[in-house]
Amino acid sequence: MTEPFVSVVTPVYNDEPYLEECIKSVLAQSHQDFEYIICNNHSKDRSGEIAADYAAKDSRIRVVSPPEFSPQAKNFNFALSQIDGRAKYCKMLLSDDWMYPQCMQQMIEVAESNPRIVLVSAYRLIGDRPDCFGVPVERSSFSGKEACRWQLLGTAYPFGSESTVLYGAEAIRRRAPTFFPEKRFFMDVDIAFRLLADGDFGFVHQVLTYSRYQPETVTDAASHFNYWPLLHYLMMEQYGRHFLSAEEYEKRHNEVTTEMYRGLGEQWLKDIFRRSRKKGFWEFQRQHLGDIGAEIRPGLFAKGVVNAGLHLLGSLGTLRTKLQNEKAKAAARRL
Repeated sequence: MTEPFVSVVTPVYNDEPYLEECIKSVLAQSHQDFEYIICNNHSKDRSGEIAADYAAKDSRIRVVSPPEFSPQAKNFNFALSQIDGRAKYCKMLLSDDWMYPQCMQQMIEVAESNPRIVLVSAYRLIGDRPDCFGVPVERSSFSGKEACRWQLLGTAYPFGSESTVLYGAEAIRRRAPTFFPEKRFFMDVDIAFRLLADGDFGFVHQVLTYSRYQPETVTDAASHFNYWPLLHYLMMEQYGRHFLSAEEYEKRHNEVTTEMYRGLGEQWLKDIFRRSRKKGFWEFQRQHLGDIGAEIRPGLFAKGVVNAGLHLLGSLGTLRTKLQNEKAKAAARRL
């Protein structure tokens, strides 16, 4: 029986310290019928040289580059446009991450068990912290609606990152040239909802990938900007009505809205105490709300300030600690 052909894709920009570990993890896969596309986004370090060295030694590796330096989503889409027409599946692996040797084989086995599966995920490690738990362990194949409901209701967050999942290659081709939406906060979660609206979800109950948390990355920058409550709010606004009942939607929408606006209110109070605005915070909120045609609503914002104030008044020590932590992080980033 012929093994399914896989296109493995690694976009890279200035990841010289980690790229070789990433490449070695791909070449060590037990599933060996693949091509490996390394998309160098005009790196200024030795990332391009490292990729070229490995390509010279292994004919399965191709090094490509977009015409010019591109924002993350645009670069990812360019990289995906290069996948071979023979590919049945596509495995992305970010250049500072790596995967265990059985990763592709186990994901493919789940994908092959159900022809409707368009997305396969698994447990992962973020540093030394396990992630993506909460998926029912008695099965490996689920309807897409079921998986999206977990994410929306907060019972499980199974989609991880681009490195965590395996995509059906045909789903990528159908959405070319913009598989990843280029104006969406957390584009990997967004595309998961889009794919699973009319496809099934597979899950391997094993830790198959390692994601590295790096300072000054896109994810790190977002983590300072109330990103988790914002993400929940954006997901609910865009997809809640598609996957939840009217009653579920109203209850969960109220919860995530309250949480997000309390986060905004807390930041506003911190700005008042410090007599200065946190750099980039409000621009970040307005940009990503604007991406889906939303905006900060004055009435809800006022309630958020009151809720945050009551919470912080009950714990002035917590507020003082948070302000001190923010100062320490800002000082560390300047070093």
